[in-house]
Amino acid sequence: MNLLRRGWTWLADEPHQIRGVRVLQVAIGAMLLFRLFTEGRYAAYLWGPRGLGAGSMIPLFGNPVGGLLDRLFTTQAGTDAVLLILGVGALGLILGYRTRVATGIALLAFILLEERLPDLPDGGDNIARLVVCYMLFLIPYGGKPLRGSLSVWFHNIAVLAIMLQVAVLYGTAGLAKAYGDLWHHGIAMYYISQVQWFSLPAMRQMFKNPWITTVSSYVPVLYQVWFPIAVISPLRRSWIAIGIFFHLGIAIFMGLVTFSIVMMGLVLVFVSDREYAKMEKIMRRAVMLLVAHLRIQRLSVQNLHASL
Repeated sequence: MNLLRRGWTWLADEPHQIRGVRVLQVAIGAMLLFRLFTEGRYAAYLWGPRGLGAGSMIPLFGNPVGGLLDRLFTTQAGTDAVLLILGVGALGLILGYRTRVATGIALLAFILLEERLPDLPDGGDNIARLVVCYMLFLIPYGGKPLRGSLSVWFHNIAVLAIMLQVAVLYGTAGLAKAYGDLWHHGIAMYYISQVQWFSLPAMRQMFKNPWITTVSSYVPVLYQVWFPIAVISPLRRSWIAIGIFFHLGIAIFMGLVTFSIVMMGLVLVFVSDREYAKMEKIMRRAVMLLVAHLRIQRLSVQNLHASL
């Protein structure tokens, strides 16, 4: 009974993970902008009226609305308009301006492009699409809802949904790896590193070392399998830190930049507001000490020149 009361209070009392959610919004916006700048120049080839994309919105939105949305891609101007909407939504998320509206228009443009060319998105796009749906229910950046209000409920339930989605994603991916022969024998990363699509030239040479291959094959399995348990245990902070370096490595060595940006944002949602405040305090103190040290050095140099 006490546990139920605590859970009820957690959901209804005040919004949680405000800073973690803000980091996630910036990460999603940065991912969308990255894709816009890297793929936008090929818009006509990918999504335009004579491009590769031939998908329809009708199965998703129905005949009247879907048909109307399909007409956007019958002209290059309509295609560019969708990309513009995506860019506006991404900037809104990064800058924290009307984040709920920005989330909605970014989601709409993201879905339109994905349905137009379903073969282009990767794993990061799939999780991002789900998470952005949950983000529609988050409290807008800078909002101050009343304690116990419906907005607080929706926000906290959305936060829980995002966390559970991440836990399910990691747990499923880890168990799938654990049952794979290549991961089970600690040689999966070697084969991945030799695939040009998923690796950089430096990675192909590095993973010819058996120690690096073995460690880098087992660590992802252990990290992902234990993630759902670790984030509700004293290992939470360590698992969050490992996750950041894990996805930085994926971005650097495998070139999966958008996927890594999204996943780092999702991992940082698990950092509490109190922990963010503590880190901010430590960083401010470090900056103040650095500034004081530089001032002392400058005064020392000035005194030295004066004495000469």
